[in-house]
Amino acid sequence: MSKTPEQKILELEAKVRLLEKQKARAEHLAERADKKVVIFDMLFDMAEKEYDIQIRKNYTPELSKITRNNTKKR
Repeated sequence: MSKTPEQKILELEAKVRLLEKQKARAEHLAERADKKVVIFDMLFDMAEKEYDIQIRKNYTPELSKITRNNTKKR
């Protein structure tokens, strides 16, 4: 049996509601992750100042020797 136009509309509306809920959840999780990043950044700053140590790693854009050797083999 084919669906009536009303049934199709109801199904599409249900899908829209589900997608809106999923979008809201994804936005909430993204906002929460952003807040975590800020908090951890502040925590690292405080620890670095308090204990006079470097926590963050400063990576150079150059490839390491191991990586260079692996790319030459290919």
